[in-house]
Amino acid sequence: MLQTPDGNGQLELFEYLHPDAIETGPTLPNEIGMHRVAFSVDDIDHALEIAAKHGCHPLRGVANYQDVYKLTYLRGPSGILVMLAQKL
Repeated sequence: MLQTPDGNGQLELFEYLHPDAIETGPTLPNEIGMHRVAFSVDDIDHALEIAAKHGCHPLRGVANYQDVYKLTYLRGPSGILVMLAQKL
């Protein structure tokens, strides 16, 4: 269990061992449901270098959102969407 710095939230990562997983197609960023997670990073380029070492690459490159954030989506090993955001 990870605690957020402000103490108002927690993040728990787990993997189901039973029952067997049901295979589904990849989810899209705009689909409803709990299938994505976002992380704030200090250096998005460095974070992408680390992700690439684990076989994860941006789905559509890195976007500049209104000169406020640099954003990108990656697909994790289990198919979950991971958004990285760097405040500019």
